[in-house]
Amino acid sequence: MEFFVFRLNKVKILNNREWGPGEVKLLSFITGQDVNLPVLDNLQHTTDPAQKKQLIKAAAQSVLSTKVLMQLDNVKDGHQMTFGDTGYGLYTDSVIPVSFNWSLMLFEIDEDINDLGKSIDSVMNVPEFDGFTDNLLTLISGLSNPAATAGVAIAKYLFGLVTDTMLRNKDDQIGLAYQSFNRFEHYPHGERKRDDVPDLSNNVRIAYSIFGTAY
Repeated sequence: MEFFVFRLNKVKILNNREWGPGEVKLLSFITGQDVNLPVLDNLQHTTDPAQKKQLIKAAAQSVLSTKVLMQLDNVKDGHQMTFGDTGYGLYTDSVIPVSFNWSLMLFEIDEDINDLGKSIDSVMNVPEFDGFTDNLLTLISGLSNPAATAGVAIAKYLFGLVTDTMLRNKDDQIGLAYQSFNRFEHYPHGERKRDDVPDLSNNVRIAYSIFGTAY
C-alpha cells in the first residue's frame, strides 16, 4: 500500500495591498493528470458531442469541488500564516501520484462576498464555457488518452476564469502561484520540503512539503 500527502506549511504576505489591516481570501486547487477525474474516462466511449460536453461539465464540477477556501482576518504587511507542526493537508491519496498541479490564489477583499464558493461554482454558467468545451473537444479529437489532456485543460481554464471573476468583484490580487510537480524530478524518494518559495507576484512566500511512502 501507499500513502501520499501534499501540505501547506506557511504563507507569508509581504504587502496586503491595503493602508491598514485587511481581509484575505485564500483559494487552492490541486489538479493534474494523476488527480482522479474518472468521468473523463468515458470520453473514449461516446461519439455524441452533447454527451461529451456533459462529461466535461461534470469533470469541471469535480475540479471545483476540490478547492480549498479559507479567509484570514486582520492581515497586516508581513503577516505569516502557519499551520502548527503538521501543516495543512491540501491533497492526500492512497497512491503516490506520478504528477500533479497546484494553483494558489490570494485576494484582498474590498467588499463583502456572502458566498464566494457559490460564486466560483457558477463560472460554468457563463457563455464562455460553451466555447471552451467546443475548443476542448477539437483539441482532444483523435488523442489516445483524451482524459489526461482534458483534465489539465479544464484545470487551467477554471483557474483563469476564477481569477477573472475575483478581479471583476474588485478584489485585489495579493498572490498567485502555479506549480507543476512530477515524481521522477521533484519527489523521487517520496519526499520534498521547500521554504520561502516566491509566488509569481513576488509578494508572497510559501512553505510546502510532500510526503509519500509505500508500506
